Parts: sequence; C-alpha cells; structure tokens
Amino acid sequence: MDTMRRYNEIQNEVSEKAFIADEFRKHHIQQLCYYGLKEQYKRFSSQLLLTAIHNVSASYRISKHKSRPNGFKKTSAVVYDDRVISFGEDCVSIWTTEGRLKNIPIKVYDKELFAFRKGQVDLKYDNKQWFLLVTIDVLDKEKIVPTGCIGVDLGIKNIATTSDNESYSGTIIEEKRKQYASHRQRLQKRGTRSAKRRIKTIGNKESRFIKDINHQISKKLVEKAKGTNCALVLEELKGINNRATVRKSQRNQRLIWSFFQLRSFIEYKSKEKGVEVIIVPSPYTSQTCSACGHCEKKNRKNQSEFICLSCGFTANADYNASLNIKSLGDQSISLLLPSPMVEASLHSLGVGS
Repeated sequence: MDTMRRYNEIQNEVSEKAFIADEFRKHHIQQLCYYGLKEQYKRFSSQLLLTAIHNVSASYRISKHKSRPNGFKKTSAVVYDDRVISFGEDCVSIWTTEGRLKNIPIKVYDKELFAFRKGQVDLKYDNKQWFLLVTIDVLDKEKIVPTGCIGVDLGIKNIATTSDNESYSGTIIEEKRKQYASHRQRLQKRGTRSAKRRIKTIGNKESRFIKDINHQISKKLVEKAKGTNCALVLEELKGINNRATVRKSQRNQRLIWSFFQLRSFIEYKSKEKGVEVIIVPSPYTSQTCSACGHCEKKNRKNQSEFICLSCGFTANADYNASLNIKSLGDQSISLLLPSPMVEASLHSLGVGS
C-alpha cells in the first residue's frame, strides 16, 4: 500500500508542475520533472517514476478541461512494466518501496489467454483486494466467409432478440434495476457520509451486474453465429438516446443499460472466433413490416405487438425488427460472397474442384 500511495503522491506532484508549466506532452514533462523527482525520491524506482510521468501526460490527453491540475487518488492504479514486474508459474515478483517482493502467489483468471500477455500491468486495489490487470494481445482468427446472417435487435424488455426467434429477457434485469434504484433513493434521503459511501458501492455492484449479463449474452450470440457459420448483424445505435424519446418514468430504464458495452463485447468475441459483424442503419426497423416492407408508425401497436396495416402480418415487435435487420445484413453479406460468375470462372480454372 505504501508503494501505491507514494506513486500517486508523485503523480499529483508531476500533474501540478505540468499544469503550472502548461506542458502536457510526455517527453517535455519528463524533461521538466524527472531529474528533480529522482533527486527527491532517491530510493524510488526510476522506471515507476517514468510510468508515473507518462500516466500524467495520458490523463491530460483524455481530459477535456484543464482549469485545474488533474488529481490522483491514494489508491489509483500503479503502472508496472517488465523491468519492475515478472511472472512465474502462479506467482509474481514485483518492486515495492520495501524492496522486490518475490514469488507472491496469484490466481490467474484464464491461463490460456494469459500466455498472450503483453505490455504494461496495472496494480489495482479494490474492495480490499489486490488485482493485476494485464493486456492480452491475441491474434484475430481468420474470418470465416459467412453463408448467412443472424439479425439481432437490442432493446429493454428483451435485451436481445435474434432473427431465429430467440430472446434474452430483460425481466430479471428490470427487477434488479428497481431494487438498486429503491435502495439508492432511501440512502439519498438519509444523506449521511456512510450512506453516500454505500451509494457508491451499490453503483459499482450494479455496473458489475450489467457487465456480467452483457458478457453472457454476447458469448451466446457469438457461439450461435459460429456454430451456424453466420455473420451477426447489429443496428447502429450511436446517439439513440438523443433520437428517441421516452416517458420521464422510463428514462432511467433506457439510460441504465450499456448497449455500447454489449456491442463492444460482441465485436471482440467475434474477432476471437472469426465471426463477421455487420453494422446496419437503425431507423424504421421497428416500424417496417418484414413480410411486405410497408413502413408506418402505427404498425407497432405497443412494445411487444406488431401488426402490419397493409398485409396483416403479425409478430412480436422485436422479432419483426430482427428480421428487418437480418434483411439489411443479407444485402451487405452478398458483397462478401463470390458471385456465380466468379465461381464459374474459378471452376473453369480448376480452383476448388
């Protein structure tokens, strides 16, 4: 813990000097601060001094407003690289202010993936536990040329609905959301310091719950696509909260779920499995009839019911939207597949025979 506190003390000092000098470029901050820090903290690792300087520079690149120096908490992560940390079989050796601690037992989450560890390691203290966060650099598998596609409609009542009529219900999620919201409201009325700490704990717990559900759904979707040799087709939902309006009572329900996170999980898992992901425009997919193509707002009677006013086609509204998304994906996927003329030419050359 002393190493972490000292590291963040140094980061705050570097941040203040960089702010006063109005200099935020990595090498310039290093020239400004390094030798003074080395003299001041003689027994502190030179390599950690450098990562602290580089981390401060990165924090200013991310922050939009520079009205005051960026601050670091006492328990902000410490950034290590291979000069000051090394891994063995289920153990780690790491530099600290008390010297290098060797053969500390660790539990590796996924040993198969851990073999692809690359770059820096973040030492994090969270909920009275120590974590080493590593970067994994895995080569993407060669993409399989899909023979079809699966449309995926994302929503609130059903988090995801596929064009083969499989839904991932959001009922349990909604119950959890109400539970967290009710608990948070009671604590806000109390207004004590301990209540505020508890509110933060609840927020972290809710975030982990959402992340876990998104991992589960994305994994199942990617496995389904790989097993059927299909591409996954998703809507472009960027800015959806600005385009679509909901009742005041439903705002928290709309904003609580991280569709961007779900999409990012689907995309990186797809890369690992060689599955193609196609992004298509989202407007009117929920108002258009997948049978005849008639588009009208009144086609969608309510959240779950779709009745086409032109041809009379009826279906679950999310399922109908997923069929429209699939149709848009089919148009895109046709560009990935070789045309009959090309196939005939390859066959005449004896390729693939």
